[in-house]
Amino acid sequence: MRQGFPYARPGQVIGLFGGSFDPPHAGHVHVTREALKMFGLDRVWWLVTPGNPLKAHGPAPLDRRMEAARAMMRHPRVDVTDIEAHLGTRVTADTIAALRRIYPRVRFVWLMGADNLAQLHRWKDWRQIIETVPVGVLARPGDRISARMSPAARAYAPYRIDGQARHLLGRAEAPAWCFVNVPMVDVSSTRIRAAGGWSAAQQGRGQTGTQDQ
Repeated sequence: MRQGFPYARPGQVIGLFGGSFDPPHAGHVHVTREALKMFGLDRVWWLVTPGNPLKAHGPAPLDRRMEAARAMMRHPRVDVTDIEAHLGTRVTADTIAALRRIYPRVRFVWLMGADNLAQLHRWKDWRQIIETVPVGVLARPGDRISARMSPAARAYAPYRIDGQARHLLGRAEAPAWCFVNVPMVDVSSTRIRAAGGWSAAQQGRGQTGTQDQ
C-alpha cells in the first residue's frame, strides 16, 4: 500500500468521514462511533482535508489539525488520515473516485451530517457521489427537516433505505442512502473557534479541498 494510505482488506466496508476538523471535537467522535454501530461498517477513515471550497477562509494548518484529530479520535477501528493531501484531490467526488481506483475491492460509504445533506446539491458533481457509493446521513439537532426536504433528498427519495434496515447500507449498491436520527453532542467547530477555543494564530489560508462536516 502507498505511503500515507491506510491498509484495507478486500471486502471490508469502510466509512469515509470527510471534514476540515477545524478543530476536531467530541461531536465528530460521537458521530463516528454511531456510524460504526448503525451502518455495518468495519472501519471509519477520517479524511482531514487541506481545505473546503465552500468556505471563504482557509482552516488551520493541516499538520496542526491532524495532530489534534489523532489526539481526539482514539478507537481501534478508526484511522485519521490526510489522504486528500496525498491524492491532490479538491472535491469529494474526485476523492471517492480516486479511492475506488486504489482500493477496487473495498466497499466505501460516505458519511455526513444532516446539515451537509441539506446543501449537498451545491457540491461539485454531487450526483456522482450518491451514484458511486452508499451515503449514511446522521441527523444533528435542528437539521432534520431541512435535510429531508433538500433537493438531494427529494431527487433520490426512491433509493432511501429505511432506518430499521440501516445495518444493510454498507452492502447496498449505489445509489442508496440512509437517514438516521441519533442523540447528538451539541457542539460545533464554528462555535469553538468563535469562543476562542481554537487559537486564531493556528488558522491560515488553506488550499481548497473536500466539502466537509
